[in-house]
Amino acid sequence: MKVAIIETVHYQYGLTLSAIFKEADKVFFVTRDIHDSMHAYDASSCVGEFIIIPDVEEAADLITRTCRQHGVDLLLISPIFKDFTGLYKVVSQLECTKVLTTHNINFWFRSRFRTWKYYKERKLKQAIARRCDYIAVEDFLYEHVTRHDRKLGNQFKFIYIPFTLFKPGREIRFHRQDHSRLQVVLPGSIHWERRRYETVLEVIRYFARQKAPITFSFAGKAIGDYGLHVVRELDKANDTWPGIARFYPPNEPATPEMFLHEMETSDLVLSTSTTRFRALGTTEHIGSTKPTGAIQDMNSFQLPGLLPAHLNVPRNLAGSVFNYTSASDLRDRLQQLLDHPDTLRQWKERARENSNNFTAEKIREQLPF
Repeated sequence: MKVAIIETVHYQYGLTLSAIFKEADKVFFVTRDIHDSMHAYDASSCVGEFIIIPDVEEAADLITRTCRQHGVDLLLISPIFKDFTGLYKVVSQLECTKVLTTHNINFWFRSRFRTWKYYKERKLKQAIARRCDYIAVEDFLYEHVTRHDRKLGNQFKFIYIPFTLFKPGREIRFHRQDHSRLQVVLPGSIHWERRRYETVLEVIRYFARQKAPITFSFAGKAIGDYGLHVVRELDKANDTWPGIARFYPPNEPATPEMFLHEMETSDLVLSTSTTRFRALGTTEHIGSTKPTGAIQDMNSFQLPGLLPAHLNVPRNLAGSVFNYTSASDLRDRLQQLLDHPDTLRQWKERARENSNNFTAEKIREQLPF
């Protein structure tokens, strides 16, 4: 099979598609940043021809021409948030099987049109979706469209492809030397629309006063005034109990290696996801029309996790992922892990088992092509 992959936004998803179609003859259309990040994060998965493009709009003719020259059987389109005219040109002119990935259901299928520009954009997105054979979505979204949004689910052929995969035998690049503290990682940018940290900050202050053997690691950049506010609060907690919080330097660029280090040296993933995400001209509902990346991080790194109560625990993560309802509930769950290390070992063992549901082989088996 000959496969083309368009990836201009998420380097990790580019690696996921590369792994799922490991045996295929692949050509990637990527930006320079995506190319460099993919190779920095997992060079072993970057097998195929890489063509650097500025964006889909400018490269539409190049993508179409190259796919025809290669005799591409399958075109995989990663999430995009612009360049719809160029993408429409690509999907209209190619006769191969086309898969459009979206991590924002409402943005693609129920976006509002307050101006003529947004109206045209919505029409273009609808036309693109109709010209694609399948719509690929993640765990929460697939459950939503197949069980709770039958009208949309019947209108398009939805398939399930996770954002990231668990890679058996993956080389561990970073090893932790000191295991005297429970290390809790909070992946993702510190951004007020995506994640809220008031509950976690209350818990961190509590454990700082207790001088507890626990560290909260923030694996994401602080964004805007809210992100800087959170970092200042973490600095105060570190003044009370040094090492209670770790975070990226606000004025320095984040790298894939920094994220990988935090994930590979942690014990537990903690999500602080919001219930709604208002952006891109519409409102997404986390856990139904938009996924949370924390789930994928749990899978990829075989880690147990804690989710806020508004996010249902996926069935294939039962026993390793749990909900918390409040600051006091989160505090009690973490205290339990500090007091009973065997509980953490049990959660980790189940997480290792559950991660086997997210290998490239498992995902490949259930795809229709």
